[in-house]
Amino acid sequence: MRVFCAGMLVYDVYLGFVPSDIMCLDSHKINAPNVSCGGDALNVAISLSRLNLDVSVSGRIGKDSYGHYILSECKKHNIDTSNVVIDNLAPTATTFALIDFSGERHFLTNNDIFSNYGFTDINLSELDKSNFVYFGSLMSFPKMDNGGLARLFSEAIGRGVPTVLDAAFNDANLEFNWLEFLSPILKFTKYFFPSLREAQEITRKEDLIEIADIFSQFGMEAFGIKLGKDGCFVTDFQQERIIPAVRKFPIKNTTGAGDAFISGLIYGLSRGESIFRCVELGNIFAALRIGEVIEKQEKYNINLVNELLLEID
Repeated sequence: MRVFCAGMLVYDVYLGFVPSDIMCLDSHKINAPNVSCGGDALNVAISLSRLNLDVSVSGRIGKDSYGHYILSECKKHNIDTSNVVIDNLAPTATTFALIDFSGERHFLTNNDIFSNYGFTDINLSELDKSNFVYFGSLMSFPKMDNGGLARLFSEAIGRGVPTVLDAAFNDANLEFNWLEFLSPILKFTKYFFPSLREAQEITRKEDLIEIADIFSQFGMEAFGIKLGKDGCFVTDFQQERIIPAVRKFPIKNTTGAGDAFISGLIYGLSRGESIFRCVELGNIFAALRIGEVIEKQEKYNINLVNELLLEID
């Protein structure tokens, strides 16, 4: 089973603990910085590789040490990087997470490289080898939003490859008519799982059922809304449910929880599970990520995942 993951490839640096008045200080001693891979495409690709799925990733990195780190991490996880483009002009997307004494995170980001990523960066022969295509950054890549992703997803659907879509909302475009603009993409989307805020911004609706009704026009297999601590709303347009969040583990770090959810969802789809079971798996992986239970494991403990499923049943 092979999954093609396209979108954000990011180098993350975590800095803590940072006082709230740091801009008024000349200096402050922090813990040793912690670096890791970030970005939806990269996070999901690494998670799926830890689930023993075959994975290919697509995006842009700079010709710099941060990009080299991302490639080395992909190699360590046996992720195919033949669709990763080295950008000679823009640096690798980088996020500095400042962690305050309460554990809250405040992000400083440079992602100019996202404006350069487009449909022509992708070798379409990859679709012939893939069982799923995932794009996680709707509303964040100008070239992909403006025609590129519609072309990619239409090519995938034409080959019988299901498409999975997530969003990464851009605050700079609050007043934009996203529904009209994204319609060419959505009609080639089989599974779409934005956050509540993203779904509301796209549809200009507040009610979950009303939001789902708008997306029903696009012929999706399933649509869901990630609700954070309240779980996930999901519908196959025959019935709808709210699948509760898994609360078995203490909350240690919410960063990347949405990507972990998508990893569990795609894993469930790869197993041929119902969409409701897939969402349960998504909630489990989000909980494991938030609790920092398995994120450092080279391969995930599927027995633990199955035990958690039995507890849900």
